[in-house]
Amino acid sequence: MEETNTGAEQVEAHIEETNTEETPAEKVETAEEVETAEQTFLSIDDLLDLTAEDFAEFEDDANHTGMKPLHHWMQHTPEEVRKHLGNLRASYTRKTQEIADLRKQLEAEREALRTQQELAVNNPVLEEMKQYNTDEEYDLYTPEGQKAEIKRQAALMVQELMKPAQEKVQLQQRQMELDRFKSNHPEITSDEFKMPMYELLKSRPELKLEDAYWLTKARIDAEKAKHVMEQQQQQKQKRRATLTKTTTGSSSTANGTPVFRDAWEAYQYHKSQGRKK
Repeated sequence: MEETNTGAEQVEAHIEETNTEETPAEKVETAEEVETAEQTFLSIDDLLDLTAEDFAEFEDDANHTGMKPLHHWMQHTPEEVRKHLGNLRASYTRKTQEIADLRKQLEAEREALRTQQELAVNNPVLEEMKQYNTDEEYDLYTPEGQKAEIKRQAALMVQELMKPAQEKVQLQQRQMELDRFKSNHPEITSDEFKMPMYELLKSRPELKLEDAYWLTKARIDAEKAKHVMEQQQQQKQKRRATLTKTTTGSSSTANGTPVFRDAWEAYQYHKSQGRKK
């Protein structure tokens, strides 16, 4: 009886020992699953935060060359790496779409501002006030003269009050026009255009920036066209010199026989070589 109890105790002890050994394994597996589930995807913003301290190839002015095309490596890249690249591509697409939406919103706000500014400058009431003759004198002893003088004073007051605002709006409109023009013609900031335009505006202050640009561009284009024509002329002269050298008999064919312009030239050549015919 005692031996039976001892055997039962051994079985129970073995079961407890087995459960104790399996429990940590289950806990470790669960922790790994949780860690995998909590992983965050690498986005464009995360990628931009990486520097050369993280990876030597990630310097700010990186311009790596001499590599095989990316599609070549995609064929030999592990599936998980391709998935990361797919996430980065999707993040880049979303980012560019956000930028496009922001640009549309900014352009809409600029258009609304231009409309407001246009209304502030070309307001019908202000236009009517501008047309009012503020230099005319009226008879203040008559009701009509008193009314006219009141209108004249009101027009003077409105013009005086609105003048700073109108000048500010006009200045903002001019700045927006310049910004738009520079955006459409980015070469205006290059050294090729900048210095000639500066000298032109300095010598002719009545010119607008746009006029200085077009005049400078016309001169640069003319100089480039002249340079191209000179190169073409030089090439023509070289070809002409080569052709002249060939037709004078200084060049020969592959079999060693000179090239002659006519039979008389061939006769003279053979005669000088002792092969008179």
